[in-house]
Amino acid sequence: MGQAPRQSDEELEKRKRMFHWHLFYRNFCGKFPARFFKKAERRGIIKMLQENQQEKEKIMWIDEEALARKDRNQKRKFEMLKKIAITLAGIALVAGVAAGAFVGIFIGKKTEAKQVDAKVAKAVKESEEKAAKEKPKKEEQKNTVDEEKKKEWNLALVNNTHPLDENYHPELAEVENGSTFDARAAEALKEMLAVAREAGLNPQICSAYRTIEDQKAIYNQTMQDWIDQGMTYLEAFEETGKSVAYPGTSEHELGLAADIVSASYGALDEAQAETEEAKWLEENCYKYGFILRYPPDKISETGIIYESWHYRYVGKEDAKKIMESGVTLEEYLGEVY
Repeated sequence: MGQAPRQSDEELEKRKRMFHWHLFYRNFCGKFPARFFKKAERRGIIKMLQENQQEKEKIMWIDEEALARKDRNQKRKFEMLKKIAITLAGIALVAGVAAGAFVGIFIGKKTEAKQVDAKVAKAVKESEEKAAKEKPKKEEQKNTVDEEKKKEWNLALVNNTHPLDENYHPELAEVENGSTFDARAAEALKEMLAVAREAGLNPQICSAYRTIEDQKAIYNQTMQDWIDQGMTYLEAFEETGKSVAYPGTSEHELGLAADIVSASYGALDEAQAETEEAKWLEENCYKYGFILRYPPDKISETGIIYESWHYRYVGKEDAKKIMESGVTLEEYLGEVY
């Protein structure tokens, strides 16, 4: 078989240029521009370009414009996609951080809430176990106060293990400065304060009857104060329980308790016990049917710290017995905390 005639360098260069033009239009234009070439002339594109330099220049100009236009479009698309990507990434980052923070806080709060529930359950269990151990003592005390007497309104026991009935709403009477008290004991409270003032003292009621909403507000504010000081939710819960009864377990909601302080010193702290008003009340309260509800040496029995300002009405007869025997209301009723 004979060999193909050798092509000159010029012919090879023509074929090479034709291939390049063909490749360019296929890539960037999709087809040859019909406005310049007919289908039948595509094979002779190199010859046409050589014979018509003007047409070549026109084609080159169109090629450059097409390439530049395509390049600009690609750049615009790239910039747009870049902005969208950055925006989405930013949104995702912020959402992720926020979601992470929320989930972290939620889980933390939920975990602490579970710990609180476990703590309360543990406290109730310990109370029940302690009550079982104190059963002989309680049986002995039952001889002091019979079951029928325990049902008397003035001896109603309200604490963490004896919550107040949700439907309980006492009939109230005003005692002074907007403070209200159970109407059945309001006169006794006013009499006690009047006698103290006749003795040259100046006692004032800083808190008497509270609704459950009032108790919730006080409880939550006390917890928040501890949290603001750096305590965790659980630590604040424990600390608050030492001085503020959980809503539904406060004697203030019963309408038979009043916090009484000196007009010259209104703080509810240990120093209150050193005021003349506090000393007089502790010594004379039983005469009017009141007891110092939370003595300093009875924290394990009541579950509440010493409160020299908290007085509870139980009636004159029972107040005298309680004060003379040196017991708490829980012990008197045979219901050790």
